[in-house]
Amino acid sequence: MKPASPSGHIAHLILRLRSGRRFLLHHVRYVVVAATILWCGAPAAAQDLYQDEEVKAAFLYHFATFVQWPQTATSGRPFSVAVMGDDEVAAELEKFLPGREIQGRPMQVRRLESLDDLADDAMLFIGTRENYRLPELIGRVEDRSMLVVTEAPGALKDGSMINFQVIDDRVRFEISLLAARRAGLELSSRLLSAAMSVDTTSAIPAPVIVIFATAGTATPLR
Repeated sequence: MKPASPSGHIAHLILRLRSGRRFLLHHVRYVVVAATILWCGAPAAAQDLYQDEEVKAAFLYHFATFVQWPQTATSGRPFSVAVMGDDEVAAELEKFLPGREIQGRPMQVRRLESLDDLADDAMLFIGTRENYRLPELIGRVEDRSMLVVTEAPGALKDGSMINFQVIDDRVRFEISLLAARRAGLELSSRLLSAAMSVDTTSAIPAPVIVIFATAGTATPLR
């Protein structure tokens, strides 16, 4: 085999450098868009630079960084984000997650065709393609310590924890604090402050105190 010429080596090196630069810029792009949208009030001009699926993928990654995950999570095992019903968001996550970690666990994305394919995934994003049976899907995972993210009108009432909404061509999100806590997940105050709304109306009410005058005692009804 004829040895490569010096000019050939230089050309190969330039291609590798360019490839690495594109990879770095792609990752920086996600960090910038997510940080801008989360902490700077989601200006419309910033979101205009990105596709909706890019914004949602960036959000999903940053959601994971602002959750207090259970200590029982297996260290060293992949931190898996399952995506069902949105191939575009899954594709963006496949570009972005490799090389990133949550609590020392390497991140990965898994595409699901059915909830029967769920394993020890930490997050589940249910895309709009599955909205026709959203209550059923959420009901099947409600006993898991898993962050469930959706994109459907009224999804918080169905048990979703974080729900995307597109308002005035901007991707926003709302949070159900109770649903997250029922799954054993604590959400950062920084994440709560970035949400368009935080639903706490379904919180468990305090015991009702009924006074029985004749007995002279107060009996709590739970």
